Amino acid sequence: MRAPDDITRTRIYVPAMDCPDEEKEIRVALSRLPSVESLTFHLFSRQVEVDHRGEVEPVIDALRRIGMEGHPLNDALRRAAVPSSEKGPRNTFLLSGATLLIGAGSQFLFPGESLARLPFLASILLGGAPVAMRGFREIRNRSLGMNALMTISIGGATLLGDWAEAAVVVTLFALANTLEARSLDRARRATADLFASSPERAVVRVGGPGGEERIVPAEEVQPGDTLVLRPGERVPVDAVIRRGASDLNESVLTGESVPVEKEEGEELFAGTVNGRGLLIAEATRPLSESTYARILRRVEEAQAEKAPVQTFMERFAAAYTPSVLAMAVLVVAVPSLLGRGPALVWAYRALVMLVIACPCAIVLAAPVVTLAALTRATREGILVKGARHLEAMGAIRAVAFDKTGTLTRGSLRVTRVRTADGWTEEEVLRLAGAVEAASAHPAAVAIRREAGRRGVATAARGTLARTFEPVEGQGVAAEVEGRKICVGNRRMFERMGIGDDELDRLLENGERAAPTVAIVGTPGALAGAIEMEDELRPEAAEAVRALRDLGVAHIVLLTGDNAEAARKAGSAAGIDDVEHGLLPDDKLARIRDLVASHGSAAMVGDGVNDAPALALATVGVAIAAAGSPAAMETADVALMTADLRRIPSAVVLGRRMVSLVRQNVASSLAIKAVFLAMAMAGYASLWMAVLADMGTTLLVIFNGLRLLRARTGNHQRA
Repeated sequence: MRAPDDITRTRIYVPAMDCPDEEKEIRVALSRLPSVESLTFHLFSRQVEVDHRGEVEPVIDALRRIGMEGHPLNDALRRAAVPSSEKGPRNTFLLSGATLLIGAGSQFLFPGESLARLPFLASILLGGAPVAMRGFREIRNRSLGMNALMTISIGGATLLGDWAEAAVVVTLFALANTLEARSLDRARRATADLFASSPERAVVRVGGPGGEERIVPAEEVQPGDTLVLRPGERVPVDAVIRRGASDLNESVLTGESVPVEKEEGEELFAGTVNGRGLLIAEATRPLSESTYARILRRVEEAQAEKAPVQTFMERFAAAYTPSVLAMAVLVVAVPSLLGRGPALVWAYRALVMLVIACPCAIVLAAPVVTLAALTRATREGILVKGARHLEAMGAIRAVAFDKTGTLTRGSLRVTRVRTADGWTEEEVLRLAGAVEAASAHPAAVAIRREAGRRGVATAARGTLARTFEPVEGQGVAAEVEGRKICVGNRRMFERMGIGDDELDRLLENGERAAPTVAIVGTPGALAGAIEMEDELRPEAAEAVRALRDLGVAHIVLLTGDNAEAARKAGSAAGIDDVEHGLLPDDKLARIRDLVASHGSAAMVGDGVNDAPALALATVGVAIAAAGSPAAMETADVALMTADLRRIPSAVVLGRRMVSLVRQNVASSLAIKAVFLAMAMAGYASLWMAVLADMGTTLLVIFNGLRLLRARTGNHQRA
């Protein structure tokens, strides 16, 4: 979303923003600035997007006041490498660990000596100072977090005289922070790999063939510039081939490692890699508007969006920590007042409870999984708007497919031209081609292609088509050579008064023999009919079977084509429920019925002609969206290729994501509950609580990162 003109949007890299506690602290600090309008956090890339008025310096100063450095980023695409976590936690662990070992050795060599305990105090100070500074900031900002709770626990243990245990707690906590940071770095690197293909330079030819070649930054390339692409070079911007042919590695967009053969007139995408041939291409979009840039923006937006379960867990954590803190106060006060034991014993148990109150594992239970799921989906050429859409994809119970360009290749070919009395096949093709000259509809492309094959394409292009008039759900009309020519379906001509007998004589059951028929004529007479066929995508039947195997209860084909075309496509794909002759409003009504009947439904289409139906469905899925910016913006899920098997893959990934989030939530809450009970009963120590908290946090992180391993592989379970 674009910021208003009087507001500046600045992306700031904050190296110290490692976990939700730091995010919360930064949010509190920056929200107090009157110049800040809104904040968007990208936790796993350690970045915050700030909408602010005036200069950015007050924002940077506010970060410094809470002990964090901020570095403004000028180019959102320049994130090929994400720096690893700061070395602070590791150094703290090494220092506190070393002095802890010295203390242990001193106690062994000089048992009972007071001076032998001093190394433990040194370990507490060296390891606890960074924690205490952050903890006091959290208390000052009224945002109780892990550091504040650990500061109270470590300080309490020290005051109680348990220096050795306090030193162990400090060292284990530093180790936990080190391991957590490294684990999260793995997730960050997986996301950073998506940005590593950002084009950096371009070879631009100036002055026509044989002109001077200049190397310029990719972001400086403008539409119309001539690009020289040598073997092995990365395509800098979206372009179209003007000369040459080659194979292109488009795995960065589609997830397919098999190169795609391309020749003159075909489109190239930024970030893809040229194979064997030399290509001369013309830039069509600047880098910032390229398909690659749009994908990166969508990935970031998706990662910034929180799934419903993540929002719930954050609200739960916000209540959980103060609740456990209140319980700890009661544990100190109530039992000792009732004479159930010394106050110091209950104070120690309360300190153990404070360690268990750390909310990190609870807060990380969902975002690590959703980050991994979205990253993996993008790797496989499945672009998802956000975790909630992937979650919805896993829960769909009905799927509606469009036909042309979705179940079928969308590349029709003319199989026969029928003519009325007084007309030739070439005249019918020439007039139809003139009416359809500017249309991108598959039928229009097929008509123009056949006109070219028969040598009347020049005539078709040269014919002036004026007053172009689309007739919704029926066809198109335009004035050609001084008369109105109509190209459409049977319904269009019936409404113009052409009788059924006349239509039947022209078609001679052509509507039954050919799936697609375009009738050509004037408002008062028929000129001919053009029969076309579309080829079913080879993987369509496999994709439908996979969806049924996954328990999708209802699969339906919705199309505006005639009954024979719909029946033939549905039968070949294994879809029994076929509805034909539908207008756009009819499709909307069917989608509405599916959602009402099954609770959730996905609509699969091309993302442009089906935009209203995609928007109405629970999840709108657009296929072959790499070359269609509109499809990428419209759909909730956009498949970068036309491989329909990615749809069941997305269903599997959505279900796997939800399953892992539930596992993380259940395990973190269960472990916390067990240790709270153990703490109150006196069976848990401080170091045991730190180990439990560390183990739980690492458990949820590694469990979530499992999604980054193997591909789903069509419809195999993740």
